[in-house]
Amino acid sequence: MSENVKRILFTVFLLLSSIKALAAAYIIHDIEESSARSLTFQLARFLPSDMTLVPVRGSLFEQNVAYIKDDDLLISVGVDSFRQVCESVSKGVVIAVFIGKEEYLKIRPQCPISSSGVFSGAPIEKRLALLEAIWFDKKPLAVIYSEHLLVDEQGMSRQAERYGFEFQFLRTETDRLSILRSVNFVLDESSMIFSLVDTELYKNGIAQDILKLLFHKQQVMIGPSFAFVRAGSLFAIYSDTDTKLEALAERMTMWRTKGVLLDAVYPEKLRVSFNPYLIKAHGVVPPSASFLKDRYGLCSETLCD
Repeated sequence: MSENVKRILFTVFLLLSSIKALAAAYIIHDIEESSARSLTFQLARFLPSDMTLVPVRGSLFEQNVAYIKDDDLLISVGVDSFRQVCESVSKGVVIAVFIGKEEYLKIRPQCPISSSGVFSGAPIEKRLALLEAIWFDKKPLAVIYSEHLLVDEQGMSRQAERYGFEFQFLRTETDRLSILRSVNFVLDESSMIFSLVDTELYKNGIAQDILKLLFHKQQVMIGPSFAFVRAGSLFAIYSDTDTKLEALAERMTMWRTKGVLLDAVYPEKLRVSFNPYLIKAHGVVPPSASFLKDRYGLCSETLCD
C-alpha cells in the first residue's frame, strides 16, 4: 500500500471518528510496518472487541493532528513517539509504552495533554534488593545517563543506602567517544554499571561497545532488559511484551469505559534473567527459582506463570 493511499485512508478514518465517535485508539509509532501490525494484533487480544486500533506512522500522524479530539486515545510506542505526540497535539490523551520511567518523567512536564504510561525495566528498589543478595562488592554502583533522562539522584541515593550500596552518577553526552570516556572514568572507582532505560544513550550499537569494554576490564553491568543479558550484562529484571500490553490495555479500557486515566506504572509481573557465563566468572550464586518468586516476586526462566 502506497503512502498516498495510507494517508487518504487515515484521513477518512479521522473524519469518520469525528462524526461518529468511534471507539478507537491511534498507535503512534516509528517502527517497521510489519512490527506495527504484529504489535497491534497482540494488543487487540487484551481489549474489548468493539475497540478499534489504528497504527499510524509518526510522520502521517503529524499531518492529521488537526482532527484529534479531546477524548481521543493516543498510544505512543517508544520515547521518540511520546515526545512527538507531546510536541504536536493539544487535545486527546496519550499513554506511552516501551519507554523508561526516567525518559517519561523528562518529557511529561512539557506535555500539554493528560498522560500515563507503562514503563520498561523495573523499579530501582527491586533491582537493588536482588543485587544485595548476590553482589558483595560494596564499591559504588556507577550510573551513567544522558540529558534525555530526568534522574532523581538524591532519591536514588537514599534507596541505595537502604540496601548497603552507594551510587556514583555521571551525566554524559551521547556521542560514542564521550560515552566510552564516561564509562572508563566511573569504572576507576566502581566495578559495576547500574543501567537505566536510556534509548538515546544505548542506540547505534553503543550498548554492545560498553559491554565489550566491561568484559575486557572484568567488570559488569546490571542491564535494563533481556537483550542486555544476551549481549553481556550480569542480569536484568524486566517485563515481557505481553505483560506490558496487558497493563496498557487495562489503562486503555479504564479510560474508554470510565473516563479514568490510571497512573503510569511498571507492570506487576516481572522476570529476571542471569547471564550464565558471567555469574560463573564472578562467583555469583543466583537464588533458586522458587526463592526469586517467593522473596522478590520475580519469574525466572524455569518458573513463571
